[in-house]
Amino acid sequence: MDKEIERLKVEVTKRLYALHQEKFNGNNVHLAKAADCSESTIRNLFAKLNDKDKGQDITLGMAFRLCYALDVNLSDLISGLSVK
Repeated sequence: MDKEIERLKVEVTKRLYALHQEKFNGNNVHLAKAADCSESTIRNLFAKLNDKDKGQDITLGMAFRLCYALDVNLSDLISGLSVK
């Protein structure tokens, strides 16, 4: 079950990253400002996409903050995802 949850977190992070590229052209500082967090937090979240042993996992609270900054609903972000 833990591996499945990890897979879902990575997929949500990938979706957030794609939206980040669209809205902020990948500028972590602008996303961090809009989400009211540090740039290092954004960098650490997206580092997980390149190396599963680096970075940090996304939390529900951070997912909501990033959704707000990216003008999407969390429900849109998790659409189609399910635990297998």
